[in-house]
Amino acid sequence: MSASPAEFRLSVVIPMYNEAARMRDSLPRLLAYLAAQSYSYEVIAVDDGSSDSTAALARELLAAVPHHRVIANGPNGGKGKALRAGMPAGRGEYVLFTDADLSTPPSELDKFWPWLESGWDLVIGSRKMAGSVLVRRQPWLRERLGKVFTWLSDLLATRDISDVTCGFKAFRREAAHDLFRRGRLDDFSFDAEILYLAQRRGYRIMEVPVTWHDERGTKVRIGRDAVRALRGLFRIRWNAAAGLYGPQVRHRQAVKSRAPVEQSEKKEQV
Repeated sequence: MSASPAEFRLSVVIPMYNEAARMRDSLPRLLAYLAAQSYSYEVIAVDDGSSDSTAALARELLAAVPHHRVIANGPNGGKGKALRAGMPAGRGEYVLFTDADLSTPPSELDKFWPWLESGWDLVIGSRKMAGSVLVRRQPWLRERLGKVFTWLSDLLATRDISDVTCGFKAFRREAAHDLFRRGRLDDFSFDAEILYLAQRRGYRIMEVPVTWHDERGTKVRIGRDAVRALRGLFRIRWNAAAGLYGPQVRHRQAVKSRAPVEQSEKKEQV
């Protein structure tokens, strides 16, 4: 766990794999949002072995950002692998990871600060709780499979989390470093692993409803990745039983909660 003082208020980590076609729009939007904030920040792009110009384009677009890094993390291994390289590298007081397509707008971070600043260890976006706004849904099959994965995750790994896989999660730096250094899964089951570890280690998790839209051009391959994700959930249980995650923290109890929603927002919007 980190002991040195934080160098920035926020570190933003972006895992990237063959994102050149979308980055020219999404990355400038993220940088414009950050530039308008009053706090200090750094941006860390992790290239997960892209075969296109993702890494070069990230360097070009980030050149004007005073504090940035582009981490080469090839060959391609998966989002979990990329974040295990990027999240422990964050030097901010808080470390956020966001998908490169900005399916959750960066302005949704504004909703996270009250919870982060009041002491919650993880604040995670949810597309499934009251108050979330789904501008454009996923295709029917992907949405159904996502719900099945969340149900299976609740059965096998995490407990009582409405949206395991939303790609917009913020951590206290110490929690980010601790959890991602312990993580072992490379594929899309990494979210469940990190949240399982957070609950196992007694970190406080707050879910917050976010605005989200499905961005076409996903790297997900439904059949292949569904099998991998299911296998990943069983690997979490195996890794825990084999002692690969280290000791469970028993002197404190994990707290899971959901942000209250104004009455006028309690009906999910589509």
